[in-house]
Amino acid sequence: MPYRVRPEAYGEALSEVYDRMYGEIDTPAAVDFLLALAGPGGRAVELGAGTGRLAVPLAEKGLRVQAVEVSEHMLAKLRERDPGGLVDTVRADFTEHVPGENVDLCFIACNTLFMVPERERQIETLRKVAQALGPGGTLVVEVYDPTEFHQLSKPELQARHLAPDELMLDTITVDRVNQVLVEIHTLIRGGSVSTYTELSRYAWPSELDLMARLAGLSMVDRFADWTRSPFTAAAHRHITLYRKAG
Repeated sequence: MPYRVRPEAYGEALSEVYDRMYGEIDTPAAVDFLLALAGPGGRAVELGAGTGRLAVPLAEKGLRVQAVEVSEHMLAKLRERDPGGLVDTVRADFTEHVPGENVDLCFIACNTLFMVPERERQIETLRKVAQALGPGGTLVVEVYDPTEFHQLSKPELQARHLAPDELMLDTITVDRVNQVLVEIHTLIRGGSVSTYTELSRYAWPSELDLMARLAGLSMVDRFADWTRSPFTAAAHRHITLYRKAG
């Protein structure tokens, strides 16, 4: 039975703490990486832009950025970060709508493609990206490598200290048959407790490349991080570049 999730539910549940959840991610290196691909004054589209962690600094550096995000809660945080309105925000489910044509750069960061819980919808998203890219345009996908998680035989518990009075406990289980990671976020703060269940349908690097090929894209390069370290079997994530086939 397919997993079902409202795409806007993630932002509704976690927009207030999202930036603290991922505060240690190497944003400056990611911005430099993406800026170099788009070129001066290039046109970029981010799918699942969240609070604008990448979209806003890229726009501040001169890119024309469209940020696609389904959650109004996330978009409100993005606009707080972007009081000058440099980023063109589009409220939409990116599995249904990828804006623009002749786009220089499209990017899907921080495991967001895996948060689409069905393989066919992931492929359809990639197909829509291929249609939006212009000649020489590039898609960048950042996702975790599933090897470590796929081997889990029992739930794993992780903790994140978000603030002196905020703790997040993450309970991770894996449906290996359907390649679905189930992560229950339990947020404890100010004497209150709330939970949210995040689903991600993961794919192996070779599978992701095949999905992209079905969508009309060819793999160009793959790195272990935003500083272009080589991707090896020890890497916990990968950043992959795709361009239109032919």
